[in-house]
Amino acid sequence: MSKTIRFHAGKVDYDRDTNRCTPLAHKGVISIKPSVDEPDFYDFTWVPKADLTAGGTVDRDELLLIPGDVSFKHIKSCTSGRVFALTFLSSGAKYLYWLQDVGDIDQLDKLTEKDLQIVKDIDELITIKDEEEEEEEKDEAKE
Repeated sequence: MSKTIRFHAGKVDYDRDTNRCTPLAHKGVISIKPSVDEPDFYDFTWVPKADLTAGGTVDRDELLLIPGDVSFKHIKSCTSGRVFALTFLSSGAKYLYWLQDVGDIDQLDKLTEKDLQIVKDIDELITIKDEEEEEEEKDEAKE
């Protein structure tokens, strides 16, 4: 897949002591596209939008996604928004983001159709599927 995935998201601050996630006020955009340097990898960037009301500065994230070494999972325990964790399996590094496109106002943690499509697109990029795994899945489905 050679398309670029782009969507609005903010960063989330995680406090290990209280085990609480706090969305930062800054609005931003996540972009995932094939890496120019490494054709099998993907460049992940989170860039803050120019938002004078949020105050302060937030550093941009520039990460290299290696399929098979990263996961993108919905944090279901967060009920005040749609928060996702980008986790690197080899290092354990974790980055948290909250989706900023308008969702269900009554249920802030409910994923929208657009959210589900974003997750599906990202999973397709970061999951390694070889022919052997696909055959195993077909065999399991028959049983």
